[in-house]
Amino acid sequence: MKRVSAFSVFNSNVKKKAKEELVVARPPIKQDDKSMIPLRRAHSSQSMMVRNEKPKESGSGSKSKRFLNALRSGNIRESMRLSSKKNRPSSLTSLNQDSPFPGLANISLAGPKVNDETVKPVARKKLLDSTNQLALGSATDLSKNAQEQKSGDENTTRTSRQSVEKSPKEKKDVTSVKTVKNAQTTPVSLKGSAKKSPKMTPVLPIESSCKNALNHSTPIATPKSSKSKDASVKMANSEDRDGRRGKKRKDLQASNSGKKKRKIDRSVLKASVANQDLPYMYDSFTEASKLFECMIHPVKTDRFFSELWEKKPLLVKRHTADYNKGWFSTAELDKILRQENIQWGVNLDATSFINDKRETHNQMGRAHAPVVWDMYQAGCSLRLLNPQTYSRNVWKVLSILQEYFGCCVGANIYLTPPGTQGFAPHYDDIEAFILQLEGKKHWRLYNSRNNDEILPRFSSGNFSQLDLGEPILDTVLEAGDLLYFPRGTIHQGNATDEHSLHITVSCYQMNSWGDLLQKLLPAAVEIAMQENTEFRTGLPRNYLNYMGIVHSDKDIPERKSFIDQVTSLVTSLMEYLPVDSACDQMGKQFMFDSMPPVLSEGEKSCSIHAAGERWDPILKRVVGVSELQPDTAVKLIRRSAVRLLTEEEKVRVYYNVENARVYRTGEPNFIEITAEMAPAVEFLINAYPEYTSIESLPLENIADQLSIATILYEKGLLITGEPLETTYDEPGDDTDEGDL
Repeated sequence: MKRVSAFSVFNSNVKKKAKEELVVARPPIKQDDKSMIPLRRAHSSQSMMVRNEKPKESGSGSKSKRFLNALRSGNIRESMRLSSKKNRPSSLTSLNQDSPFPGLANISLAGPKVNDETVKPVARKKLLDSTNQLALGSATDLSKNAQEQKSGDENTTRTSRQSVEKSPKEKKDVTSVKTVKNAQTTPVSLKGSAKKSPKMTPVLPIESSCKNALNHSTPIATPKSSKSKDASVKMANSEDRDGRRGKKRKDLQASNSGKKKRKIDRSVLKASVANQDLPYMYDSFTEASKLFECMIHPVKTDRFFSELWEKKPLLVKRHTADYNKGWFSTAELDKILRQENIQWGVNLDATSFINDKRETHNQMGRAHAPVVWDMYQAGCSLRLLNPQTYSRNVWKVLSILQEYFGCCVGANIYLTPPGTQGFAPHYDDIEAFILQLEGKKHWRLYNSRNNDEILPRFSSGNFSQLDLGEPILDTVLEAGDLLYFPRGTIHQGNATDEHSLHITVSCYQMNSWGDLLQKLLPAAVEIAMQENTEFRTGLPRNYLNYMGIVHSDKDIPERKSFIDQVTSLVTSLMEYLPVDSACDQMGKQFMFDSMPPVLSEGEKSCSIHAAGERWDPILKRVVGVSELQPDTAVKLIRRSAVRLLTEEEKVRVYYNVENARVYRTGEPNFIEITAEMAPAVEFLINAYPEYTSIESLPLENIADQLSIATILYEKGLLITGEPLETTYDEPGDDTDEGDL
């Protein structure tokens, strides 16, 4: 049965006419648009004081100390009240295991899966870049394992990494933390082996599911395989390209506009794509799933979302300090302060929480490194609000995780001096994942005080210690540990006898069923009023005489009849619910809120970001002219990179590849296309992650196929199966000898 596009409905109501030129446009942003509410900050550095420890003396003459003394009487460290530590909840059964996640690991760069058993793509071989790879072991071990991997790959057909379940077998004992009486929520705690910093075997990129994701874009030198390149790439493309080389696309479109489409051998196409030398991301959702599995390891994702997600906290104790290594560091913060224009109150906050009082000590203008560190020495906690703007590693991880959650994923960095805390107890409107990067932090979690505070839409104000009951979880996070808690969980944390650095990864802000209904129901009413006369019938003439608060206690027939009519209309409203359109509007918001993808060098070489024309300083002219051909294999750059929808009787393609690395900066980006072009975009979305040839797009002729593919390619939304070949370099060398 022939597949019909959902957008074919547009063609039945439009007269046949010449196709209009495709226009790139942006919609206006209304100032009062409630959907553009700024992202609220995810406060996650609250805690209690360390007790029975004397504060360390700091320099008394620093300008930051004089500044803080002017704001309040007394010194920060002198004002701290220290007492004995409280008893912690009973510890859990240890997990005798070594984590397979020694720092964030390399995202898989495996090629596409091949269903045809006769065509077996050669597994991609990769050697680690020693200058950028995390220290997972000695250089001797890495070299030895690299040699074993190289020899093992010659007789192996591998297209993706092993899953977490296939990592080395470990015994996992999961126990609940004992909590105080009447606790509503029981956190789940997982502990690693009692041995700290166990010796770990280096993990090669292709074998482990938890590889160094943060070095994904680092160029990876791979030995070339004459078999894979000569037998697959050349076989699939050389003969057809030799005949066309030197032809401009304009001539090609004219000559081939009426030709019948040529059927492509899919097995050859897949084998050709799979045997590229440069790394790339094959399926962004699969890679995102593996990254999240590594984040919450050893908890399985099925159990996490069925038992813990939006319900109760999760504590994972790993006793592996390097497990979260690679996300961020204090040294990187210092570098950012010195190299970037970090503004007080916009990018950075300096805060303190002393004697049950939270204070912010931001200055004006740029936050210069010496001033910031002076305030840190005086006892101020530092919060970097948008680390993804300045840290490539954080940007990379967030851009991958957003593919998994299908919504905006943000992050804050918190640096707390020893023996201090910077934030009051409070709850947030986001799902929070706390990853301890350096030092230790003492955390206390509390249940929501009432049902109104469970899964709230907005963050709370600051609570006093008197507002809280007994904690449901009292623990100290060490480097490598993870703490998750749902939105609405009251929390506070303080540094112990050493500094603390952690990152809070946040998601699911305003991403609930209620948020969807806010878009769905108004649209349903509008449709119902257009199509059903009952919704346009006038209200009873004197209804104000018996409806309203002052009449709510009356029991009269007129009032009962009015309520019955409202109930009947609401019931019939179900027939007009544009559920898909409302979901498209949520997707449109996601396109505006999300991070642009981070591309590897291999992906850049197969996209507009690095392929095509360039200036040659020696020849002093443009060289490297390359263009898409009908048999060029293409696919979307990421699964969640585009959203196809209809607005105001127009078809638009919203995308995120041009977004800034700052939340909701500028305006939503979209391309407006004709209804006839929409099936081609729909085809590419549904075909992901597989490659497809341009001439396979469901359009009438090759000219239209090349047109829509070129528009998407030049916007950075498409990636080709292999780098485009140069069609001509010399000026005027754009004709074949046969045409002379």
